[in-house]
Amino acid sequence: MRIITLSLFFPLAIVSFAQHDTTYYKEYNDKLIISLYNSFARQNDIAFSQNIVKDTAGKSPFHYYADADIVSGIEFDYDIFGIAFAYKAVPPKNAFKKGKTYYTDLGLNAGGNKWRLETSYKRYEGFYDTNTPNYTPFYSDSAPYYQNPHMTTQSMKAKLIYIKKHNKFSYCSAYACSQQQTKSSFSWIFVSNLYYNRMSTDTSFVPFPIRNFYAGYSDFNGLNVIGLSVGGGFSVNVVLFHKFFGNLTWAVEPESQWRKYSYGSGSVSYRAYLKTSGDARFSFGYNGKKFFFFLSAIADHSNYNSGQIMVTNNFMSGSTTIGYRFRAKKPSFYKKFENTKVYQWL
Repeated sequence: MRIITLSLFFPLAIVSFAQHDTTYYKEYNDKLIISLYNSFARQNDIAFSQNIVKDTAGKSPFHYYADADIVSGIEFDYDIFGIAFAYKAVPPKNAFKKGKTYYTDLGLNAGGNKWRLETSYKRYEGFYDTNTPNYTPFYSDSAPYYQNPHMTTQSMKAKLIYIKKHNKFSYCSAYACSQQQTKSSFSWIFVSNLYYNRMSTDTSFVPFPIRNFYAGYSDFNGLNVIGLSVGGGFSVNVVLFHKFFGNLTWAVEPESQWRKYSYGSGSVSYRAYLKTSGDARFSFGYNGKKFFFFLSAIADHSNYNSGQIMVTNNFMSGSTTIGYRFRAKKPSFYKKFENTKVYQWL
């Protein structure tokens, strides 16, 4: 299923390198890159609150977290194409307090200096509520959080980025290291997202002790969202001593959402909303002739608020990446591909 979904967006990614100013960035001759990444902070958090019943004591909000802090993965890149996947996740040491989280991550990326397509599949299973002390009498730090082990989130997303100043700015140099930015540069960017996000659980998202606050939403156990957004922002590369770099990328996008709400009773409802989503990224590292490493952080925010129920979905990740560029003979079929109009477009 995940391969089929990603392939729907793959034709959009067949883009290539436009002419650029070589005094600002350069391409590496060695196109095959293998890199390893290790996430030191990675979590999906979903916050719920309500406007149905007055709650002066602040007992009704709940905030689910899914922790997969230590995740190891590998990425393979060749020229304008790349694939990455996580192969190991270490559960938190305090599993008694937070429960266990099962995590799957797959990414497929493609693009040159003007366009970049990033597609991903993420799945989390097993959440805990950090607001447990607010509604649990005599709660102590040694007690476990309220846990929802059957709660699952699945996300399939395609992000298309257009770099306006592509002749002097290399986005790939900061997150794939397939190029090297040699002079600091700034560019406005345009961003479009298309995604499907599914949240579900067996009985209800709402912890049992506070279901009386949620009235008709007390058995709320499913939310499917199709989102489409178009917006913009900026990306800036700062270069130090030719090989050290830092990047900051930020964008905001108005978003159309089509939602399906599901309930334990079997009833469903359909709604459409116009909301705002956002992306923020940061990286800092070293990009040498063969070897590179960098530290990066990514944050994605989605707003699923309605009149009575407020839901925000956030994904945050911090990771270290180390990689090496290998000399590899270019396949004959790829040489033919490079000579096509598609590859040379823009």
